Amino acid sequence: MDNFCDALKKLKLTAADSGGDSLEGCLDCLLKALAHNNAEASEKIQESGILQQFPGLLSLQSSCTPKVANIIAEVAKNELMRSSCVEAGLVAPLVQLLNCKDQEVLLQTGRALGNICYDSRK
Repeated sequence: MDNFCDALKKLKLTAADSGGDSLEGCLDCLLKALAHNNAEASEKIQESGILQQFPGLLSLQSSCTPKVANIIAEVAKNELMRSSCVEAGLVAPLVQLLNCKDQEVLLQTGRALGNICYDSRK
């Protein structure tokens, strides 16, 4: 979990200037943590404030976009995190990605939106 916490700190710093390889490595670490313990990792992601940086990363449409959408999809599997995803402003940039031609981006975007909307009555 130390690597995960380090990745969160690094991600906060590199997300602002979209630091390529460094950003990809941080995103990979988040995905591994989510696969290992989704509930705990999701909570730490929320507490770190990273979710609020994801709309900007999604709008860049870079090589990191599928991983960011995948992280959102994994976080939104957790029922308690779905409203946090909406409050972080993730829905609009995800909807915009539905116009993308990249199949991996479309797959992860569809998963993210589906998980955010799952079992929602609003």
